[in-house]
Amino acid sequence: MPQLLPVPNPIVSHWLSEPHRLRDFRSTPELPSECDIIIIGSGMAGITTAYFLLHENPNPPNIVLLEARELCTGATGRNGGHSKVLLSTISRVVKDHGPGIATELQTMVQKINDTFKQIINEEKLDCEFELRRSHDVQLETPESEQLKQMYDEGCKAGHEWTKDVSWIGPEHVEQVTSIKGAKSAFSVPACSLWPYKFVSQLLSRLLERHPDHLNFQTNTPVTSVDLQVDTSSVVTTPRGTIKTQKVIFATNAYTSGLLPQFQDIIYPVRGMASHLVPKTPVRPHLSNTYNIDYGSAKGVDYLNPRPDGSIVVGGAKWTFPDRETWYKNSDDSKPFPSEVQSYWDGYMQRVFHGWENSGAFTERVWPGIQGYTPDSWPHVGRVPGTKSQWMLAGFNGGGNTMILKSAETVAKMIREDKEFGDVAREVGVLTLFGTSKERMRKKIEETLPRVDGDISIRVKYTEWDTNTQHVKH
Repeated sequence: MPQLLPVPNPIVSHWLSEPHRLRDFRSTPELPSECDIIIIGSGMAGITTAYFLLHENPNPPNIVLLEARELCTGATGRNGGHSKVLLSTISRVVKDHGPGIATELQTMVQKINDTFKQIINEEKLDCEFELRRSHDVQLETPESEQLKQMYDEGCKAGHEWTKDVSWIGPEHVEQVTSIKGAKSAFSVPACSLWPYKFVSQLLSRLLERHPDHLNFQTNTPVTSVDLQVDTSSVVTTPRGTIKTQKVIFATNAYTSGLLPQFQDIIYPVRGMASHLVPKTPVRPHLSNTYNIDYGSAKGVDYLNPRPDGSIVVGGAKWTFPDRETWYKNSDDSKPFPSEVQSYWDGYMQRVFHGWENSGAFTERVWPGIQGYTPDSWPHVGRVPGTKSQWMLAGFNGGGNTMILKSAETVAKMIREDKEFGDVAREVGVLTLFGTSKERMRKKIEETLPRVDGDISIRVKYTEWDTNTQHVKH
């Protein structure tokens, strides 16, 4: 089986259509021979981890940031561009972990949205950031009734997660949301941004501020990371090797390509998104983001209206003809079949009131490789069984809602030499994110897509090999 690495020549997404000057940048012609920390990956996870390691640090480490392709061409450059907590996610968390954890999740995401705003303001980033509301819209009665019952029970019990959530009933839901055939909706807090611009401009600020402590190298795929007896690591690339004291894997779906013990624990899932453009402006402007639930037989679309009146919308997993199209598929260089991509043709005219005469057309469609996990939570913290390696990966298609606090956690663990449990509460990241041998004992058995468009998973326990630090399958 070939090594899991990003493929060359990925399809250009809408977010990548305005390339930054650093897209193929190399700080030095040759790789340094050694450094304090290597970060693998230049998406939001890698860049924000570098930010938290260097920010207000009187003794900044020497960091080398390695990117397999051009800057930020992975999931961050291909996602939906908004950050929120879905009501279906709240429902699952309440059921599996209780209302307290649901409130912690909602609080964490709100802190992440606030942190986006703080960084963007302090660093003067121009990335179309907006604090917004988002509509979770139900088009089928069973989903509508189930979520309403859960919401009513939470309100009656005084659960904190309900405080900033409101329900829109059938009498007014089409008028409020503009969604044709909507049965109900929930309004939740959210933010949106141009993720690639956030990442590329933040990296630019870091390189300007820390030219002697941050070395960025594009088109430099890491092919192996070998632990040494002194707990340092040797990182190998086609351009040479680097010895480093610490390694951070910000590798999301590609993690098992370098940490094979994570095979079937973090695995790639190929998603689809599109950019839709009206031929004539539509008034009033859609001011909210959306998740549109088509019911258990289909799934969920996500939609992010842009300031220029165009729309970024993704999902439609039920249109994929076979599992090989998306499951464990890490190729973002090939388009989806035409019969799949055609789902977006006339989408706004079909779905939204007021868009019938907009002439909205599909400007482009692109794939994105997401990193999924058996329990739907990312793996954050020290790589199990190691002393000098850390990770933040497996964001299950929700990186915008999870990465900033995950990056802050990893950076704080390194800067203060602490363990995940000591840092999580202080930072405000869910303890469920912590990676561990216990979580790695769970192995996936694939089934069909579940209601929310993710993957339904059955879990069985496997055995941990203490000699190789791998899971025995």
